[in-house]
Amino acid sequence: MRYKNVIFDMDGVLIDNSEGITSTAKYAIEKLGLPVPEMSTLRKFIGPALVWSLQEYCGATEEQAMLGLKIYREKYLVTGIKQFVLYDGVYDTVKALFEAGVRLSVSSGKPIECVNNILVQSGMTKFFEVTAGTTFPAKVSHKDEQMKKAVLDRPALMVGDRVFDLECAKKANVDCAFARYGFGDASDYAEIKPKYFIDKATDLLAIVL
Repeated sequence: MRYKNVIFDMDGVLIDNSEGITSTAKYAIEKLGLPVPEMSTLRKFIGPALVWSLQEYCGATEEQAMLGLKIYREKYLVTGIKQFVLYDGVYDTVKALFEAGVRLSVSSGKPIECVNNILVQSGMTKFFEVTAGTTFPAKVSHKDEQMKKAVLDRPALMVGDRVFDLECAKKANVDCAFARYGFGDASDYAEIKPKYFIDKATDLLAIVL
């Protein structure tokens, strides 16, 4: 076994929640009276903290962004959280790692209650020893605090799809596998190079075991 602990990001790695996130972000932006960006930009809302994204991509003030977070949260917890699918091979990969004795954890920029809710809905709670998410209100996009909770053993491997995952893995001295099937692109690893690239979840089995 090459790694004793595998740490998963959630959106873009375990699940495709793009419909839930982008539709709810669009709803919140409209409620704020701000111009709604193109879908290519709305997809960039997947991963970072919403407060940061509203300021970065919509020009919201901090006050508007905090109100937008409240609007988003109320809508997302009712409808958006249900609009997800597991990526192909995720369940079987997670199960195989668990049964092989790998310690599994989640480090996500999502609110912790959403992380846990989605794991329950997907039937994967039993596989994860620790889940780390944000607490309300999340204003930053780095995941340093989540990683501190999620590193259970070493050597460890972070599986992510955005630059934020690469950054926190580097700070935690953890190797990273970049999920090319997720929401990131080459710009995410332009400065920090991941040790591995995966094109599907099952690719992890050869890397870890």
